[in-house]
Amino acid sequence: MENKFLNKFIHKKSLKNPNTINRKNLYIFPNFKGFQIGAMIFFCFAVAILYQNNFALLLSIILFFIYFISILISYQNLLNLDFSLISKLYPANKLVNLDFQIKERQNKERLNINFNIKSDKISKDIKDNTIIFLKYKFKKRGVNKPPIINVNSIFPFGILNTFTSVSLIENITVYPEPIRPSNEIFDSLNNLDSNEGFDYEFDKIEENKENTNLSKISWKHSSIKKKLYEKKFKFSNNLQHAIIDLQKLNAESFEKKLSYAAFLIEYFYKTKKPFLLKNNEYISTVACSLEHRNKLLTYLACA
Repeated sequence: MENKFLNKFIHKKSLKNPNTINRKNLYIFPNFKGFQIGAMIFFCFAVAILYQNNFALLLSIILFFIYFISILISYQNLLNLDFSLISKLYPANKLVNLDFQIKERQNKERLNINFNIKSDKISKDIKDNTIIFLKYKFKKRGVNKPPIINVNSIFPFGILNTFTSVSLIENITVYPEPIRPSNEIFDSLNNLDSNEGFDYEFDKIEENKENTNLSKISWKHSSIKKKLYEKKFKFSNNLQHAIIDLQKLNAESFEKKLSYAAFLIEYFYKTKKPFLLKNNEYISTVACSLEHRNKLLTYLACA
């Protein structure tokens, strides 16, 4: 009961201070070894007073100093860490690696920090910008809040537990679980002319302001203008492409259709075959880029 109440209190505090560890949501408490050291300090101090034992007094002072230093170091080891999500698009019903970026604001290394989400745990030293991965499974498609990250450390002497929970303000989009459709559906959509592939057609010449690939530079125009100019291309939509029509996918439920569509979107993206998604009056553009994939998977998540 006490643990549930404590966890509820810590999680509530984390919601008020999202994406960061600061003085308002960081806690420190002795563990079993810490209580033992504390009892020894009290015992040595009592012996020194009652029996005027200088050795006991010296020992109590040394242990108290270690205890005090441990509190300071443990607290500073977790203070002022900022968390952010790197990827915000994941499939449902699959164990995925959630990737978090941790930024250290005090320009010093943080040691032996433990991170966990439910049963998955990882220990990491943090320096500058560090990326950690924690496994998690989303049960339903849609827009979800990221799971709360539990953070703790018993650095440096293992007698104090410094801990907190971190909630993130960003949302995660969860698209339907990709399920391979039947061979009949798959083959009918996958039957594209492999020699045709996809291509880009010339569009215009523009000044190169972002230092793009030199292979796109128009050296003729650059030599005349004395500036770097690059060739701009656009995707040619008149090429053969696959049409993923949700209404024509044969499945026992709409959710199953969405899962089939998610699989096909990922497949065509990986094989670099141009495709579009159609659902009633919605018709996407034709492409096979990462941006196109993410846009359509996001559409499926909220369909």
